[in-house]
Amino acid sequence: MGNLFDWDFHGVLETGNEYAVQEVVNRVLPLFGITRKATVEECLMMYGKKWADYYKFYNPKADEETIHKMVEKAVEISVGEKIASKHMKAAEYARYVLWKIEEYNHTNLLMSNSSEEALDYFLESVKLQDCFDFIFAADGHRKEYNVDSKARYLEGFLKNKKFDKIIVIDDMEEGIERGLKFGAITYRYHRNGAKVESKAHYVITDLREVLREI
Repeated sequence: MGNLFDWDFHGVLETGNEYAVQEVVNRVLPLFGITRKATVEECLMMYGKKWADYYKFYNPKADEETIHKMVEKAVEISVGEKIASKHMKAAEYARYVLWKIEEYNHTNLLMSNSSEEALDYFLESVKLQDCFDFIFAADGHRKEYNVDSKARYLEGFLKNKKFDKIIVIDDMEEGIERGLKFGAITYRYHRNGAKVESKAHYVITDLREVLREI
């Protein structure tokens, strides 16, 4: 069946989302009586985290119900007003790399913590909606989200399928560690070039380096 390329979305295949997150957070905070403003630096520091983590950071004394209401408002504003389309674009070489993998008859799988509705919108915003064979939206912002959702999906996905190699591309160590459990070749992507400690086989700043696996 060739190789399976398992992609994360935010922080890997897109760029600019930190500005969208900043706008949404700064729209939500005053609705809950918080006067401070989120900075781009803070949004970058927390990049890849769930909405709940942002609001726990800015409203540390809030109970879980309040945090959940903040998350719901964030999702409503983000998707309903299409905030990401103002800020987000495809990462450099993303479309080229995804199409090259398809050209060599390998499989592109996208797994994201976004909801299905939000992920469809994000992919359309960056014009990558036609680049994947399979898509899993874990919907990581809902209350009942389980951190093992991606692992369980991948385990089920791989049943009765035989890939020559599994390649995981993620910007978070959580994704790298999950990939290692499945025997994957792992790539930790950091577009800003900062030095990171990682268990990944490769730490890269250029998505084209993944093409060594085709």
